[in-house]
Amino acid sequence: MALLAAAALALPGVARAHLGSTKYLFVERTAEGAEVLADVDVIDVGWELGLGERASVDAVRAQRAQAARWLERSVHVRAASGACHGRAEAPTIRDRDGRAFLSVLLRFTCPAGADRLVLRDDAVFDDDPQHEAVVRLSTDGGATATVLRARSRELRIEPAERPVADVIATFVYEGALHLVTGFDHLLFLLSLLLVAGEHAARAGTRRALRDVALVVTGFTLGHSLTLIAAALDVIVLPSRLVETAIAASIVAVAVWNLWRPEHRRGLPGVAIAFGLIHGFGFSSVLRELVLPRAGRVTALLAFNVGIELAQLAAVALVIGPLAFAARSPRFYRTWIVRGGSAVIALIATYWMIERALGLG
Repeated sequence: MALLAAAALALPGVARAHLGSTKYLFVERTAEGAEVLADVDVIDVGWELGLGERASVDAVRAQRAQAARWLERSVHVRAASGACHGRAEAPTIRDRDGRAFLSVLLRFTCPAGADRLVLRDDAVFDDDPQHEAVVRLSTDGGATATVLRARSRELRIEPAERPVADVIATFVYEGALHLVTGFDHLLFLLSLLLVAGEHAARAGTRRALRDVALVVTGFTLGHSLTLIAAALDVIVLPSRLVETAIAASIVAVAVWNLWRPEHRRGLPGVAIAFGLIHGFGFSSVLRELVLPRAGRVTALLAFNVGIELAQLAAVALVIGPLAFAARSPRFYRTWIVRGGSAVIALIATYWMIERALGLG
């Protein structure tokens, strides 16, 4: 209940879930130094320029020159022998799956003979600690990708083949992090598990755990199929449609808990069906990370393993307190199942409307 209350109080802060603050940096090594194409969400640009979070695209477009200077001050490349000189080209506005981004090309000229270069990105992080920068790095050694965050803002620009162990570790970490920071996925999982404590009190812990295993396995099967299909570009759906459908799936399960919490027979099937939808959401991050040409399947499996490890950890964290609270059946049904489901439905409905209207 404390978790649910915190989620309700943090409603504005988590309302975007997958549509949060992310920028994209396309980095390429050149003869003179490096080029960085930065795509920054118009919402972030408006905030950084003092125009407010709800600044219109036209308002940001009118401040293109100021935005270019801001990125020149915020994104840096340096060599061992000294800093590289950066110059921004004229910004443009581009669409990325229904969202407006300011696109700016930064050209860096480095000292003669510079070998190892380091990129540092300070844009947005100070105002949004949860901000992420998805970086695609192209060198003679091929293309790789990584994610910069507030506590790790630097990246070496050098051709290097990534060891298989490094690829596995990176994608397991990103998969786990995506589930942990994906509030909508966590709320969906929690809504599937809310009745498990009551089931444990009624039918026994062993049967309840078997029931939970079936539900979680169903969700895993569903999202694994669409995660792989979308990551390999077999099936790609618009982000707004996927995110809206994910929120709707949370509402549906929460309403089920309010309406017929004792009816569990069809829940594994529901988990599979809605897992298919959530898989497209998981794939959005994986596709942006650029699957390596060598070890493509390994990276896919590692990302999925990361999701599953975080999912199992979340289940292990929740199932004990739920079973303990279910020792008081009336309290549990009223406050945990119905009360918790009502809060979850409220949050998910907010997300669903915001995403459907493109407001987040």
